[in-house]
Amino acid sequence: MQGWVSPGRLVGRTRELGLLYGFVESAVAEGGARLVVGEAGVGKTALLGAAAAHAAELGARVLRASGVEFEAEVSFAGLNQLIAPLSAEVAVIPPDSRRAVGVAMGVQEGPAPDQLALTNALLTLLSAAATESPLLVVVDDLQWLDRASATLFGILARRLDGTGVGFLGVVRAGGGQHIRGCRASGDRGRTARR
Repeated sequence: MQGWVSPGRLVGRTRELGLLYGFVESAVAEGGARLVVGEAGVGKTALLGAAAAHAAELGARVLRASGVEFEAEVSFAGLNQLIAPLSAEVAVIPPDSRRAVGVAMGVQEGPAPDQLALTNALLTLLSAAATESPLLVVVDDLQWLDRASATLFGILARRLDGTGVGFLGVVRAGGGQHIRGCRASGDRGRTARR
């Protein structure tokens, strides 16, 4: 992969890594969101991996999801990837939140929750997951996420300040317009372009 010298060491990305590491350090302490935007092939995924590794070194739990073009029409496919490892936390969140998450994940019957109810349920779930250690949500290729998950993540990203939950997403330039809302999450939400 271009830009790599050896596993774990990026070349020529000191500035970008500094920005992302600073964001990760702030996000695992206070929460917040950052969106990295760039052209195809410039190394966004490598930067995302380095930021996730840094979060893990700081003792944060890292949850990952990635948009896949062939799943773009499957509602909540991205949400499913992200919260599948959180079954223990799902079991202890309030019943209304558990039902909203369960219905969205397709493991429970019921009327579809509205976006705000599901966002609140996801925030409750992620906050529960962050009680033992800080949490960083890492989502690659947002432009390929299903619209339901991308919209949910965009709404969620704007509500993370002060939670101990960080959100770091990567999107190809010109794609993922429905996720752009995470830029508005204060200073930590500014978009880094590469």
